[in-house]
Amino acid sequence: MRKRETIWIAILLVLGVTYYHYFGHKKEKPIVILAAWHPALSGGVMHYVISFTLNDNFKLTKLEVAPVDEDGKVDPATPPSWNLVSESNSAPTRAFAYGQHIHGMKPALANVKPAPLTPGVVYRIMISAGTVNGSADFTARGE
Repeated sequence: MRKRETIWIAILLVLGVTYYHYFGHKKEKPIVILAAWHPALSGGVMHYVISFTLNDNFKLTKLEVAPVDEDGKVDPATPPSWNLVSESNSAPTRAFAYGQHIHGMKPALANVKPAPLTPGVVYRIMISAGTVNGSADFTARGE
């Protein structure tokens, strides 16, 4: 090869690597969680149900709801109120309610059901979808 051809090949390789570096990576969207309380009528009794909406469809790998202390931190010694994990392939999820079965996920501890939320207590929902994480705080409402 001639010197000129070698230089052009080197320039094209540098341009290709530069393009891939700046534009080739798909940036992962952070998980944004919106919590909303909705009144529901069950057996003639009015109660509230909390639902969570995500900013996109995510294949969830971990979901945890735990109470938050006065310092705004979750105590790792306190067991979570709701804890789900996915071992293989969860369905893309965009919205769900507290305690709802999410396809492809199961309780972190076998046969453990979600604990009732205590009114007035601040909770944090923490969600992972592979390497992407998100969390949001919400306050439990009374029946």
